[in-house]
Amino acid sequence: MEGGLEIVSGIKRGLMIGRYQPFHWGHLNLAEEILSECEELVVAIGSPEANFSFNDPFTTGERITMVHESLKKRGLRMSDCYVLPVPNSNNNYTWFEGIRSMIPKVTAVYSGNQFVQLLLPENVKVRSPTFLKNKIFNGTRIRNLIVRNGNWQDLVPSPVASFIKEIDGISRLKKLKRTQIEQERVLTTSGSKKDA
Repeated sequence: MEGGLEIVSGIKRGLMIGRYQPFHWGHLNLAEEILSECEELVVAIGSPEANFSFNDPFTTGERITMVHESLKKRGLRMSDCYVLPVPNSNNNYTWFEGIRSMIPKVTAVYSGNQFVQLLLPENVKVRSPTFLKNKIFNGTRIRNLIVRNGNWQDLVPSPVASFIKEIDGISRLKKLKRTQIEQERVLTTSGSKKDA
C-alpha cells in the first residue's frame, strides 16, 4: 500500500494532527515526545483551506513556517520531520483514509483529541500524549490573549512569537475578532427581527 498507516511491530514514524492556530508549546512538546519514541515525525496541518477568520487566522504557509522554525530552533533534526497540509473532508467517516494517501507511512497516531481518536480505524495504533495541559496550551486561549494584549508569548516557541509579530498577526487577530463580533451581532439582530 502506498502511503498511509503501516501496521508493524514497534513504532517507526509518528503522526500528530492539528490546526496549529498558532503552533504552541504543547504542540512542540508532543513533537519531541514522538521523536523520543519514533525515528521520524509527521506533522499534519489540518484545515489548510481555513484562514483569515478568528478561529483560523493564519494561512497554511504561515503555519508551516511556524512549525518548521520551531522544530529547527529546538534543535530537532529536520531530515526526520515532515510538515504537510492535509485537507478536511465533508465525510468524517472517510477523513483518515484521505489523509493516509497524502502522508508517508506512519506506525502510530499521537492524539489526545477524542473526536480524532473516534475517526481513526480500529487497526490504527493510537498513543495519547503524556504532556496534556490543554487549559494552558490552547489555541483559542492564546488567540484571545493576543487580542486582549495578554501574556501569550510565553505559551508559544520564540520563533512563533517573532513570526506572528513579523506578519502583523496581532493586528490581524484584533481585526478578525472585531469582524467576528460584528457578524454575530448582525446574525442575532436579523434573527430577532424574524421572530418579531
